[in-house]
Amino acid sequence: MSQFLARTVGAAAARVQSTAFMSTAAARKSLGTNVHFTETLEDGSIFVSRVPKAMPEVSEADLPPPVREYKPTPRKPLTDELKHAIRKLRNEDPAHWTVSKLAKKFDVPPQAVLMSAPCPKWRREEIQRQADDEWEKMGYKRRLIKINRLRRRMLW
Repeated sequence: MSQFLARTVGAAAARVQSTAFMSTAAARKSLGTNVHFTETLEDGSIFVSRVPKAMPEVSEADLPPPVREYKPTPRKPLTDELKHAIRKLRNEDPAHWTVSKLAKKFDVPPQAVLMSAPCPKWRREEIQRQADDEWEKMGYKRRLIKINRLRRRMLW
């Protein structure tokens, strides 16, 4: 049994060694025609690239015409009165005055609304309670699907 194992391991090692150090032509041939360059590294292995080393220079004349002209929207600066008004509305009814509604109403970016008026603690707790209630209503299969989806998302 040990002779068979030794022969099998020896043959496998020889195959791996012969494929690991193949010639540049063989590497180019085995990988297809879209190989741009190959390079032998310090350890003897061959680096094969399917993209060019340097990107070609592109001038403005080579590009297609723009679909539309870029016009940045002028935003008014956040004053203290504006911040106070945003905070007041957000604390009054955070379910109605969401970040996007406040951003549109006061013509400011949503990040400015988030920084000046974060969601009140009681509203965050209410949202968490609703999410917990929904989780409790779910069956075993639906929970398993959600958990697996979260795990896959974490691997991104």
